[in-house]
Amino acid sequence: MRYLTVFLFFLSACSDGIKTLPSSTGILSEVIFVVEDLLWENHVKDVAFRTFGAPIGGLAQDESSFRVIQVNHSEFKSILKTHKNILIIAKNVNTSNQHDKWANGQLVVQLEFMPNITKLTKDLIKLKAIFDFREIRILRNSISKSSQKIQENHIKDQFNIETLIPLEYTIIKDTVALFWATYNPDKKEEIKHLFVFSFESKAININQEVLKKTDSIFAKYLIGAKHGQYVKIEDRFTPIYYENTYRGLWRLELGFMGGPFVIKTYINDKKIVVSAGLIFAPNDRKRDYIRTLDAIL
Repeated sequence: MRYLTVFLFFLSACSDGIKTLPSSTGILSEVIFVVEDLLWENHVKDVAFRTFGAPIGGLAQDESSFRVIQVNHSEFKSILKTHKNILIIAKNVNTSNQHDKWANGQLVVQLEFMPNITKLTKDLIKLKAIFDFREIRILRNSISKSSQKIQENHIKDQFNIETLIPLEYTIIKDTVALFWATYNPDKKEEIKHLFVFSFESKAININQEVLKKTDSIFAKYLIGAKHGQYVKIEDRFTPIYYENTYRGLWRLELGFMGGPFVIKTYINDKKIVVSAGLIFAPNDRKRDYIRTLDAIL
């Protein structure tokens, strides 16, 4: 009995030494910049807003990639220390990054400030890419927990890409030539469509061919309520292209609906595979919709 008591006391002492972290707070679209006020105003602020606060491409109205929130070191306490995204910039510190430093699901990056705007800009561009990738990975992991695995396997078999189909979508068409799913609730002014298809490229300008093929898919399947109404890529707004991804606007011909689209392309057995998503949500900001499309396409 004496030995059992000692053993239980030892287990209790060990468990007391385990550090239990709280869950992270805040949202993925925010980044807390911990910078002294004078350093922020004189050197960091403008660069932070040009990089982390840069507008997302392909939208009709500017929406920043991240909401930039600055606090000084004396203000950085309590709930702010458990935020999901934290970037500390200071002089004479070691540049580093650490996951789950003060909370679970958190990324804390520490950057040594050097009085060189060019270097600071390059550093923040690289760090923004890290926070971008982290957000997409978290979103994709979250969606995949409940996504439609049977349809995703069909897409993998037919097109050899790994697109996620969120549970909320209704499957309209699932064939060897085309996949189409939609989300169109009755009591909400929100519509989302996903398409996957492929074609053999015969044009010199592949970018134009991708947009032309996607435009024809939109026009064929997304028909308005009135005669002559169909969805088309907005030709008055040149889509932005970067790393096999197109971002731009669509509109309803002879109508008043419109919104953003995202197109991603893949090369598979000499074919161009296209996964495309478009959004209609006139009452909401589009930033989170775009991030979700980036995660699932």
